[in-house]
Amino acid sequence: MHTFTLNFSTPASAEQVWLALTDPKYTTQWDGNRWGQNDACVGGQLRARNEDGLLFTAEILLYDKRERLAVLAPVPVNPEEPEEGSYVVRQQFTLEPQKGKTVLHVSMTGFPDEASMKMIQNSWGGYYLEKIGKVAESVSKQDLEEFLRHMHGNDFPGHVRHTELATMTR
Repeated sequence: MHTFTLNFSTPASAEQVWLALTDPKYTTQWDGNRWGQNDACVGGQLRARNEDGLLFTAEILLYDKRERLAVLAPVPVNPEEPEEGSYVVRQQFTLEPQKGKTVLHVSMTGFPDEASMKMIQNSWGGYYLEKIGKVAESVSKQDLEEFLRHMHGNDFPGHVRHTELATMTR
């Protein structure tokens, strides 16, 4: 099993980075999908649909607002040939507020070989982290204020949907 870790620093606040990572209004701006949904709790799912209509899902393992998000996500062995199957990768995002910036630590584990790990690592290190940083910096003041008002409760009204499974595991 292969693992990688990346670190990325942005002038955006931890709250802005959190919204960029978890609110489908913002995730669709960096992840290449046209639609997203987030159950926003442990046991729930993140869902995204790409331009070709393929649905991607990930199970939420950790959901500590402004701090940590971890998911189990299936990754296709060959994105061009989905019938070849997939393997599961654990993705963890940890936000570390520092003076005037936020450091985003990304760790992914579960790759079956070094080549598949390197391919994803290069995508994240060379593309996705930069995009997340730009999206985080563009989070609207209104969305940020709304998130801060609701941060300590489970009633953040963002773009989330609670499933029956997620509600049972809270």
